[in-house]
Amino acid sequence: MNSFNLFSTRIKRILVFISFCVFNIPCFSQGNDPLIDSQSRGVELIKEAKYEEANKFFSEEIKKDEADKDAYLNRGNALWEMNNEEDACRDWSYLLALGDTAAFKLLDAKCHGTMVIEGDTLHAAQYHKMFAADNKKLSHNSNALSVVDEMPEFPGGTSALMEYLEKNIKYPEEAKKKKIEGRVYVNFIISRKGKILLPYVTRGIDKKCNDEALRVIRTMPLWKPGKQKGKPMLVRYNLPVSFALK
Repeated sequence: MNSFNLFSTRIKRILVFISFCVFNIPCFSQGNDPLIDSQSRGVELIKEAKYEEANKFFSEEIKKDEADKDAYLNRGNALWEMNNEEDACRDWSYLLALGDTAAFKLLDAKCHGTMVIEGDTLHAAQYHKMFAADNKKLSHNSNALSVVDEMPEFPGGTSALMEYLEKNIKYPEEAKKKKIEGRVYVNFIISRKGKILLPYVTRGIDKKCNDEALRVIRTMPLWKPGKQKGKPMLVRYNLPVSFALK
């Protein structure tokens, strides 16, 4: 089956956009939407069976935005058509790690029920549990979305984490002028080595604030990793980043 048939509803949204343009309905409120424009160009490369070009194209898109779900999905599809199963499954693993549960079907059917993140392999039962829709509820005592014996910890604990955020967040000037306040919720994975992986915004307040929250989280020092029975484990985590005018 051609990989184009595997596209998620996100790609269908792009095709709907193209149809609107054909019927002369305005496509953008202001200027061009770079996400829609870039993804539609990349999709055309795949439809034309130019898989190597599509692979390079979406690799560049990922360099621009490492949380670009569409780019991971499409590059994985291109790699699959190039018979590069290992790298295709890696990209679809990242797609799931970025919160797109459409990747369940890809990993289950195409990747032998395995998800690979930074050299760690999760089997179907593990990744379905970690990324299930009903796993969005946080525990009473933690922001973790997966529970282990020893939870991950920012160096110095919660107070040090709050101090780090307060010290390093640069309130966007545009958001200040518009008096935008609130919390940006960011989801990410803490690796077995304590590294922050694949952060993305689950609920935001403003693009500038969302981007700043991601920047601060991406530049965090290594955490103390979570452990299960003494063994370091991957843990999915959700962190609210506050923006409040003084």
